[in-house]
Amino acid sequence: MPERFILELLYASLRTGSALALLPALGGQLIPARVRIGLSGTIGFLVMGSPWAPTPPADLLSLPGLAAIAGELLIGAVAALSLHAAFAVAMIAGDWLAQSMGLGFATLVNPGAPPAPVLSGIFALLMWAIFLTSGGHLVLLELIVQSYRAMPSAGALFQPERLAAIAGWGGYAMASALIVALPLGAALLLVNLAIAVAARSAPQLNLFSIGFPLMVLVGLAGLPLALPGLAQSLAASLAGMQARAAEVLLG
Repeated sequence: MPERFILELLYASLRTGSALALLPALGGQLIPARVRIGLSGTIGFLVMGSPWAPTPPADLLSLPGLAAIAGELLIGAVAALSLHAAFAVAMIAGDWLAQSMGLGFATLVNPGAPPAPVLSGIFALLMWAIFLTSGGHLVLLELIVQSYRAMPSAGALFQPERLAAIAGWGGYAMASALIVALPLGAALLLVNLAIAVAARSAPQLNLFSIGFPLMVLVGLAGLPLALPGLAQSLAASLAGMQARAAEVLLG
């Protein structure tokens, strides 16, 4: 029956649709809704032909049916959350470096400024480039498809070890962001210490007129030099986050 086929297709597309609907900003939200719906439907159609294709409840409007729909959406949201944690590495590293350079000073004194410094947006776009060129989008889709075999329902997500692993993604993002920002951040710290020693030796030295331009100059000059290592650190954090997501969703 055509109605039954459409029902099975919609149910098999919920996980992918939930993950694609919650993609990180500065790139993910620019994907048109029609493209996301078409991609989720295509993957759902392929999942229907697999041995572990999900079976929709007899009545989707009943309490068990709504619970099953919520479970499918939850699994897709967890997959998207792992991607958000990976992109949070770039955002946090950019925010730390911007604050150290002085580029984020305007966001502290101007309530109408953007919520994140420009450097965080640049790092997020760099992470998107790494994500697409390294095949991270294919890993994400494969993870969602394989989750139908390893996790038929969302009940396994509420196991204590899986919840603890998901909660640990935030700490992993913070630690990885520190590693990404460490080389350039250490150089900025040394410059800041040198400025402090100079200001101590010459009290008439105006830190606001000399310190801020010098920090911005050193940061902008050191950013291209640190970019290759920074990109490798971002790629390593992305791969590590995808491995952690696979441990949660695939066991």
